Amino acid sequence: MPVPDEGLAGDVSLIASLLSETWTIQRAGTPIRDSTGSYVPGPRISIDVPNSAVISPYGVTVGSSSETSEASETVTTRRVFAAPLDTDLRAGDRITRNGETYEVIGRPLVFPLTSLARIEAAVQEVTG
Repeated sequence: MPVPDEGLAGDVSLIASLLSETWTIQRAGTPIRDSTGSYVPGPRISIDVPNSAVISPYGVTVGSSSETSEASETVTTRRVFAAPLDTDLRAGDRITRNGETYEVIGRPLVFPLTSLARIEAAVQEVTG
């Protein structure tokens, strides 16, 4: 007996199963004035984002990374952060989970008309 072709439905459930983690967005709060009258970043804001994930860039099996060796070992790893459509994600935000920290690079992309509506943003982790 032939097995029915899952087609796109199989792909959607795979992506949906990946979006099962909770990451935290961290950003500087609204600027406030310090004792000298200068504006400084306000207290950090933390926003938990359930149903999200950091995944490899499309078409790349293990992600993208580069190394720099100028008296130190610096490794930059690039990934994609995927989150629910209504997530307030901005360029320069940091996302964290279990000791991992990535910075959002550029403006997030919005995919409202797909079978799995979401936002995605390029992120990078710099270590070393």
